[in-house]
Amino acid sequence: MSRVKLSDIVIGLESVGDEMRAYLDKQEGKVLLLMDDELRAVEEDNDLTNRGEWERENIELAKAVLAEDRSRFLSLPDSFDIHEWEMMQRFALSLNNEEHSDALLDAIHGRGAFRYFKDRIHNLDLAEAWYKFREEKYRQIALDWCQENGIEPDVAE
Repeated sequence: MSRVKLSDIVIGLESVGDEMRAYLDKQEGKVLLLMDDELRAVEEDNDLTNRGEWERENIELAKAVLAEDRSRFLSLPDSFDIHEWEMMQRFALSLNNEEHSDALLDAIHGRGAFRYFKDRIHNLDLAEAWYKFREEKYRQIALDWCQENGIEPDVAE
């Protein structure tokens, strides 16, 4: 297996969402990002002639991912596995300033929690601390995932 950079796994984790999936190609040591549309195109066996070149390339990658077994491609944790809302809560609870902590905890409840949290960290001048905290959590998730899957990442970056 080729070595994969831990930072590439972290970027993959940060990129996943409702429409994006990330996979590790163990043979190449690379993280692949695929849109749900690309994966669906493979499953539905859509005609690719109407697609752009880069879309066709990604759909070919999606075919490989769906056709191969876990010996080559591993799915990275998705947004449900990562629990970014819980990260925001932990960050808020980690603050020494009780007013700031309460303000962030209030921001993450209800509709628009992610947007309100982001606005609040900027208003309270906590953005840098939040992004450092978040980066450390993503790095730990990546390390844990690697260990669970027998991947030895390249951490020297």
